[in-house]
Amino acid sequence: MSHLSRTLPIKRAAHVYLVQNGQLLLVEERMDDGSIFYGLPGGKAHAGETLGDAAVRQVLHETGLSVTDLAFVSLLEGELLTGTRNECYATFARFTAEFSGDLAPTDPEVVGLKWVPFEQVEALVRYGPPPEVEERNPLIWVPTRDFLRGQPRAYYPI
Repeated sequence: MSHLSRTLPIKRAAHVYLVQNGQLLLVEERMDDGSIFYGLPGGKAHAGETLGDAAVRQVLHETGLSVTDLAFVSLLEGELLTGTRNECYATFARFTAEFSGDLAPTDPEVVGLKWVPFEQVEALVRYGPPPEVEERNPLIWVPTRDFLRGQPRAYYPI
């Protein structure tokens, strides 16, 4: 029996924990099934773009806020959505940052922004269908859960 190698597409993304008065800023987006998804500001890195640069660009696009003084919090990496058409190798960075400006998203997928008290964030996270959406995978939220509890680790293997 031969061993076939496989090449997975790489998904690189960066998100930022924007904190104000014990609250975390979440982005509200409408999913394909019509439901609202709450996520962290940030998103995919472009080819050749650092994760830090992606975080700055995506936060501005999704929230209207300018971020500076990025501080690395954690990295989550590994195979994600194995066995689905969206199977990939994920490298997701999480940062904190200073921010300024007014909430004014320019991303058409963003339907709202919400400051959420730390203790209420996990109640807004929806897991489950559609199964091929990484944002609904509970593993993606483990670093955020730990951050909110004041116990972040630097590295999260999937």
